[in-house]
Amino acid sequence: MITTILNPDSQLILIGFIYSAISFCVFPIYAVVIYALHTRDELKSNTSYKLINIINYCDLGQAICHFFSGMFLIFPIFVERFEVFVRIIGCTANSLWLAMFPVMSILSISRILIAYKNTISKSWNKYLKSLLFLGFSYIFTIWLIGCITQNFKMDGPSWSYDMDKIGAETLSKLELVLCFPTLVLSFTSYIIVIFSIWSRKRLFQQQQSKSIKTEVSILAQATILTLYMGGLIALWHNAEYLFELTTIKVAILNGLWIFFSFLNPVLMIVINSGARRQIKGAIFGDDNQTTSIKNSKIAQNSRNFSAPKLQTITIT
Repeated sequence: MITTILNPDSQLILIGFIYSAISFCVFPIYAVVIYALHTRDELKSNTSYKLINIINYCDLGQAICHFFSGMFLIFPIFVERFEVFVRIIGCTANSLWLAMFPVMSILSISRILIAYKNTISKSWNKYLKSLLFLGFSYIFTIWLIGCITQNFKMDGPSWSYDMDKIGAETLSKLELVLCFPTLVLSFTSYIIVIFSIWSRKRLFQQQQSKSIKTEVSILAQATILTLYMGGLIALWHNAEYLFELTTIKVAILNGLWIFFSFLNPVLMIVINSGARRQIKGAIFGDDNQTTSIKNSKIAQNSRNFSAPKLQTITIT
């Protein structure tokens, strides 16, 4: 029975403070990125960036849950008195993590369609909408089952499935079935898009070079994310076989999950020059119409050429 408000374990208090502090620091980053994707003309009308913004919301939601995780470590009385709420927070964090994978798969498919089928990047394919609906229905079902069965618990400084609950072991295994194929599909799509651009006729040498340069930078970002997410999943599901689960090691493992909330927006800002330019414009308030006017003039001039256009896709 917990009788004190603060955790008597000073180590867990420190870990909880670090969790909450790191999670809190990511909020302003996502505020700027999400605002830019909602308001900038070049971003808000692009289907790919709409999908990216869904991932951003999932990451932000996880960061909010991680902030609460830190509070639960500092004030364990919440875990005892409001266990149902605490477990729902854990289920929500895990479901938001899993929700990224269907979106990543759909994003990969849409990139391939744009590259090979001349699909318009500003229109939603009805099949993509159906896939998105099915993906979120699956994730919502997992979240609902978790909330009802309370199958996610706070175990020391980390979250884990409560294997004593019905279906927890099955859901844990399903994560691997969902995650790794998605990572492979996502990474492969970037390779395919680069090959598509490279194999096209070189109608405009400068545009071709810029397209490949853009896609290579995106591939670099995808490589980092794929390796990080794949490694995190492998460690998370096999930690007990790889090393002794001390408090510090478990906290570091959970910290890697928290740090992932930083990784996607930071890489997008650092590596993706197009997104960085638009985010900078959203912060400092440059003329958003200037780019649109320039693009309109370029499009008007390009109508004089009968050759097919090369479409550059600048997404994460």
